[in-house]
Amino acid sequence: MYKGRTDLAIEDMELSYVYEIDKKINGMYLKKCNVDKKLSEKIGKDEGIYYNLDNIDYYTKDSEIVKIASGVIKDLINGLDNIRDILVVGLGNPNITPDSLGPLVINKIEVNRHLEDNFRYSVSAISPGVMGQTGMESSEIIKAIVDDFKPDLVIVVDALACSDPSRMCTSIQLSTAGINPGAGIGNNRKKLAKSTLGCEVIAIGIPTVTDINVFTDEIENDYYVTPNNIDEAMDILSGIIARSINSAVIG
Repeated sequence: MYKGRTDLAIEDMELSYVYEIDKKINGMYLKKCNVDKKLSEKIGKDEGIYYNLDNIDYYTKDSEIVKIASGVIKDLINGLDNIRDILVVGLGNPNITPDSLGPLVINKIEVNRHLEDNFRYSVSAISPGVMGQTGMESSEIIKAIVDDFKPDLVIVVDALACSDPSRMCTSIQLSTAGINPGAGIGNNRKKLAKSTLGCEVIAIGIPTVTDINVFTDEIENDYYVTPNNIDEAMDILSGIIARSINSAVIG
């Protein structure tokens, strides 16, 4: 059976892999793994720490999801040195619903860089759009801002692709490995990671599409499917991710 492309590290793991964290919380499954060089080469995912929160029910357990996700974000930040200035980046196209997660999250982020209050973290946010809108790689825009602003940490939010249809809009991946925008649908853009931006990167993503060929072998072109309630899902999930970030960095 065709497996399909995926942005989720958990979908490339073998069943025998032993996770550093593997527990069930209110019907959801939280797993943590550290992808080292050897494992990176084996599964084809970049090195870094990966958390995956599976089987989320965003309709009835939004508060529980926020609590877990914000705790993971705090854990990832605490594992980094000297973090003060944070830039939150929402990737994607706000006019294409399955790709609108990033921009929708940015609309709900609590920024404070312009305020004089003594916050633990200085937070700013931007949605750079996509090449079809701006004529520029989003990575070029982000790199220009990072070079001028010099944040200690960039938190990147993006919609992902998964190979297991049941994970569409029900799984959250949080990672220090950076992100390759469009990789899951074969549309690779420039990588956003510490190696390219020169600062720490935490990537947060939710799979919103899957390759149609996981359902049928009769279609030769690259088509992707998304849940029929994707509009509602993006509205709720973007709020959950934004609240998780806000809780972790603003409190």
